[in-house]
This record gives sequence, structure tokens and C-alpha cells, in this order.
Amino acid sequence: MRRRLVALFLGLVALVLLAVEVPLAASYAQSRTQQLLIDRTGDTARLARLAAPALARDAVQTLEPEVQAYARLYGVRVQVHGADGEVLLSSAAGEATAAEGTQALAQALAGRRSSPPAAVLPWQASPVAVAEPVLRGSEVAGAVVTVSPTGETVRVVVVYWAVLAVAGLLVLGLVAVATWPLSRWILRPVHRLDDAVHTLTTGDLDARAEVGHGPPELRRLIADFNRMAEAIRTSSAQQRALVADVSHQLRNPLTALQLRVDALESGLIPAARGDHRLAMDEIQRLTQVLDDTLAMARAQEDRNDLVAIDVRECVRDRLRMWSDAAEAGGTEMRLAGEGSSWVLAPPGALDMVLDAVLHNALRFTPGGTVRASVDEGTDGTIELLVSDDGPGLTPEQCAAATRRFWRGADQQNVPGSGLGLAISLTLVQRCGGTLTVRPARPHGLSVVIRLPRLEAARTAPPPTAPPGAGQVGPGARTHPPPTPGLAAR
Repeated sequence: MRRRLVALFLGLVALVLLAVEVPLAASYAQSRTQQLLIDRTGDTARLARLAAPALARDAVQTLEPEVQAYARLYGVRVQVHGADGEVLLSSAAGEATAAEGTQALAQALAGRRSSPPAAVLPWQASPVAVAEPVLRGSEVAGAVVTVSPTGETVRVVVVYWAVLAVAGLLVLGLVAVATWPLSRWILRPVHRLDDAVHTLTTGDLDARAEVGHGPPELRRLIADFNRMAEAIRTSSAQQRALVADVSHQLRNPLTALQLRVDALESGLIPAARGDHRLAMDEIQRLTQVLDDTLAMARAQEDRNDLVAIDVRECVRDRLRMWSDAAEAGGTEMRLAGEGSSWVLAPPGALDMVLDAVLHNALRFTPGGTVRASVDEGTDGTIELLVSDDGPGLTPEQCAAATRRFWRGADQQNVPGSGLGLAISLTLVQRCGGTLTVRPARPHGLSVVIRLPRLEAARTAPPPTAPPGAGQVGPGARTHPPPTPGLAAR
């Protein structure tokens, strides 16, 4: 942006210089042409006065010494013509009259002075022809024509133009030197504000921009941004606190209600036991919704430092934890690949994400297969893929699956709150990654999680996360032995 601003300033100055120097250069060329014309007009008039008596005596040859001396001194061709246009005397014998001289001669023989020539320019440097009529009384007895080369005039004009160009370049250089620190002074607060806005949009509500130095308007803008960011952070914190408080406060009366409803079962008539079971199911579902809502609030306000985590080891750990549930449902779980893949994530975040994804996969894949794989992409990311061969979702449903409280039309009777994938998405974004839900082929559902790869921690990561966060601490095994319910591939 600084280069564009400097280029804009230089462009404006260049336009101003062109607007000043181009007319000045043209004016100087015109003035030099006028000066040459004035000099030659005076000399030609003097020669015409000398030629008048010589033509009257028919002794034009008496002018030859004067003509030759003038031609040698100024490098100008001089011709004396009779009334019929015939050349009577010439300083360069045998040379034809130039086209410019012919036009000027015609005007002189008509009793008029020749027209002023066009301005002498480097690319249009025609000789300057001046003609004066030789009068005998009121009659035109002949004419004197001088044809002056313009090489010297062109040289002077070119030198003057070069001086103007150098002066313009010097002015542009001075403007560039003065504009660079000026642009830094103007743009420094803009860069600080841009960095703060980018940080804020990534989810860090503590981002602030230093007011520092700069134009008063930009300093005021930065101060207003800081106040806005603080208001957003306060409002977001209040909203999360309200959700967490409401979820927490509702659990106690809901637990009491569950105990009371459960205690009513022994005194119910057989016909009411079905309604009692439905009521207990709804209470359990409401309890799950409150728990997931509280988890969502905590995930959004989680500001723990990121630690190095081995994604592949974390997947193995969670698959072992869910192996009993998989065996109970007749589901086979498989993990593809070996080795270690390290990322930065909050402690326990990947565990929660995998728990939510595996829970969904096991619920909808009884008797099927759940596959997990961890691959290193060429774009510096780690791709974690969890897929199943269950009924799956349509592309439209996949796009909505990560929305809060979203549940498919055919899943209303399936236990759950619709917050699992939304919480997972929040945690993955906290790690700087992405979570995508898409249909599997030929059928089923795939959850793709991409996280930035940690290159430095791949060989010897520090054991900074507590046990259970998927890290390999001292004495831990990189590849644990197979466990029931986890089929190696």
C-alpha cells in the first residue's frame, strides 16, 4: 500500500510537471525560432536595400563579395532573384532553391514579406527561409532570399529541454524521498489497525491496535476501533456467561424433576407406564441439551495456550475409549497409517472433537465399519478423516450439519442435542483448522478435519499437555498394541 501511495503522489507531481514544463519547452522553442527569424529578417532587409541600386544599374555582380562574406560568416545561403524569379546571384552556385525559399520568394515577388515559419523542433527542423522584395519606387524589381539552417537552434532547444527534464526528474526524486517517510507516517496506523482487525476476525476478541503516531483522524479511528472491540468482547463474554449460567442453573431443578418423575413409576398403573418412559426420555434429552450447551459455551470462551499434540496418537486413544461401545453395537473401527503427525491445539480439544464425531458415527452405523485416517497434506496441513458406511446425509444436510441444534428430519427420534458437530467446529477453528462434513461413497458420512502441521514438534515434541490430551509423554509408546474393537489396517 505504501508503494501505491508513493506512486500516486509521484503520478500527481509528474502530471503537474508535465503541465508546466511542456508549455515552457514549446514556448522556448518558439522564442528561439522568433529570434532566428528576427535576425534573418533584418539581414535580408539590409541585403535587399543593397541590391536595389545594383539591380537598377544591372550590375548585380557587384553584390557578390558582400553576399559571399555574409554566407561564410553565418552559414546562410543567399540568393538574389529578378522580377521574374530568375536567380541572378547565389552564394551557393548550382544549388536549386529550397522548397521553403520558393514559397517565401513567391510572397516577396508579390510585394509581401514572407510568412513566419513554424517553431523549430528537434524532430521538425526545416531550414528557415526569409525573403524581402527589392523595390524600385513602388514596383518590385526582384527579391533577396536567405535560407538559414536550424542545427544550432535545435541544439540549443535540445539542451534547454534536457535541463528541464533533469530538473523534473530531480523534483520527482525529491518528492519520492519526502513522500516515503510521509507515507510511512500515514500508513503506520493503518497497518496496526489492519493487523488488529485481522486478529479480531480470527476469533481473538482481545485484539487491540496501538494508537501511536499518525494523522489525527487515523488515531481517532484506532481509538474508536479499540472501544468497539472491547464492547464486542464484553458483549460476547456476557452472552457466553449467560448461556453457561442458565445451563448450569437449570440442571439442578431438572435433576430434581428427573428424580421425582422416576419415583412416580412404582405407583403408576400399567397403562401410564408408556407415557412415563416418554417423559423420562424427554428429561434425559433436555439434560443432554443443557450439557452440550454448557460445553459449547466453554469451548467458545476457552483461551488456553495451544500445546503440541500427536493427532495419530490422539485418534488411537479415542478409538480405544470407544471400542466397548463399538463392540456392543457390532461396529468395527479401523485406523489407517502409522507414524506421528503433530499440531497445536488446546489441551483436550481434539479429544472432545473425536468423541463427538465417533459418537455420531457409532450411533448411525450399527453393525457397520467406522474408518479413521490421518494423512499429511502437501499444503502444510494434517488431514483427519472419520467416515462410516451408515445412511449418511444429503449434500444440503451436510452443509447444515454444523449449525447449532440442527437435526435431520429423519433423526428427530434419535438421542442427541444437535450440538456435537457445532462444538467440534468451534474447537477446530480454535486450532486454526477447518471441519467439513460431506457424503461418503458409496454411502455413509465423512467428517474431514484439517489442522496446520507443526513441523518443529514432529521429531521431539515437548510433553506439555496432561495425560489424555493425545500427547506422547516420557515413556509413552508411539504405536500401542492392538486392542479389542480396533482392527489395524
